[in-house]
Amino acid sequence: MIVRNFEYLLSLNKERHFARAAAACRVSQPTLSAGIKQLEEDMDVLIVKRGQRFEGFTPEGQRVLAWAQQMQEDCNRLKLELHGLRDQGMQGPFRLGMLPATSALASVLSVAFTEKYPKLQISIETTDAMRLPQALRQGELDVALTYLDEAAGEGLDAYALYRERMFLFTRADTGEGRRVAWADVMALPLCLLRSAVPRAAEAQLEKAVKVVYTDSAAVLAAHVATGRWSTVLPQSQATLLTKAPGLRALAVATPGGQANVGFVTVKSDPLPAAVHALMEMAHTPELVAAIRSMLAAHEAFLPERAVKVAARAQ
Repeated sequence: MIVRNFEYLLSLNKERHFARAAAACRVSQPTLSAGIKQLEEDMDVLIVKRGQRFEGFTPEGQRVLAWAQQMQEDCNRLKLELHGLRDQGMQGPFRLGMLPATSALASVLSVAFTEKYPKLQISIETTDAMRLPQALRQGELDVALTYLDEAAGEGLDAYALYRERMFLFTRADTGEGRRVAWADVMALPLCLLRSAVPRAAEAQLEKAVKVVYTDSAAVLAAHVATGRWSTVLPQSQATLLTKAPGLRALAVATPGGQANVGFVTVKSDPLPAAVHALMEMAHTPELVAAIRSMLAAHEAFLPERAVKVAARAQ
């Protein structure tokens, strides 16, 4: 039996007219009549009294109608119950962990999420790639935004969100190209933000001849602004350097030159309501546009544009 046919029956009872009932269901009158006829065949009883106009229901039809009304009430109660369960999951503490490398997305996510679910008490913790999986397994975080290539592990699920490149931001003379090899990067004095690049890139940067490490984005920006220090950052973090004049962004070669970013959670089927809602929101057109804008921030430092900006400043 098709549930839609019961809806036709309920509409006919309400409207007492075949054409109006069909219009209320947004179907043609022949479709509605065929649906009720199919219901009669399934039940093996006559439900509607036959005539030129609607003349009411047979005794058997009255019984089927009562059953359909009860089914509709049960469905409505089920919807309310499910909404209640969902709403319970959309209030209270919600803990999001992320790397410094993925923190550019923090405000994009949290602002939209809190506006839609104001009863959630969102906290954001920034930590390193080793700490995030441990905090998830221990129930200290609800979800993490991290490099997926490093986060796979027992009891965890990963959900891809975007892919980005690593860039060298520098005023040093590295030639005319738009790409740079690790050997050339490691020859420069570097100021590096901890946990800001994937491990494969960190492994390369450990060979650098002169490095200052910092946990502070302000310290990083101040060093790079002197023109004597360079840095390596994911393209999404380019906005940290907007006040440093004359910088160029050069794509770094592999290994470690690219990384997949996404959500990591403890395995659960279904996902907790708030976690599922956050992931759904991250794929809405508004958030996708915001992520694309974030990933395009480095374009202001591409060699051609950097030259034009410097020329205008003179």
